Amino acid sequence: MNFYIVLAHPETKSFNSSSARELCNFLVKNGHQVKFNDLYKNNFNPLLSRKDFPGKINDNLIQFPEAQLESIKNNTTSSDIKIEHKNIQWCDIIILQFPLWLYGMPAILKGWCDRVFSEGFAHQPSKNIWFDNSHLNKKKLLLSITTNGKRNTYSNNGRHGSINIILWPIINAFAFSGLNIVKPFISFDVIRCSRDKRKFMIDKLKKYTNNIQNAELVKIHSLDEYEPNGTLKIGVIPITAGQQEPDDFIN
Repeated sequence: MNFYIVLAHPETKSFNSSSARELCNFLVKNGHQVKFNDLYKNNFNPLLSRKDFPGKINDNLIQFPEAQLESIKNNTTSSDIKIEHKNIQWCDIIILQFPLWLYGMPAILKGWCDRVFSEGFAHQPSKNIWFDNSHLNKKKLLLSITTNGKRNTYSNNGRHGSINIILWPIINAFAFSGLNIVKPFISFDVIRCSRDKRKFMIDKLKKYTNNIQNAELVKIHSLDEYEPNGTLKIGVIPITAGQQEPDDFIN
């Protein structure tokens, strides 16, 4: 299989870096093809801006999804993003290795997503090209995540709340782009745990990835389960962490 590993951690001696690099070597030794991208080391630019669309007149308002779609059609996508698009098209499985910071991805990885999973490449809702109708719907994604907190604090009665709910916006964003999300691999409490425990977690990640074809997928509703107004059809039971009551924040 073809794997594309994307690492998002600034410290080269970190657990995240060790996990990603050891996993890369492991997959290669087991006969897989691997491409590796260390976003910090490679100075990836995470800022979606006007600089991505040099043909646009500065005085005109840019609607970025429209600009991304236009750049795809005109083959004027930024050169660094073209490389990322080719890597994603090439691979069977994307693995993102990152720490959970403030309940989300590091900014550099969020910016990578903003620029790479672009309108016209990963999705085009106006043409019903998204979720299970996306061009990327044959590919899998694994989130390999580390936390500073202990496992029990990310439970439904823990200080941080359920990890399923915390990860829902990230998971749904990738599902929006059509990817099949493998059940995330989470390494808890990586700063305080022992060296032996860290080695155990990396070895467990290798085994999990080696059997990724049989790994459980995160359940996501298909497009045909929704009404035209974007709500689940009557009788369809919500199956995701993000589609549960109450909706207290909706006015």
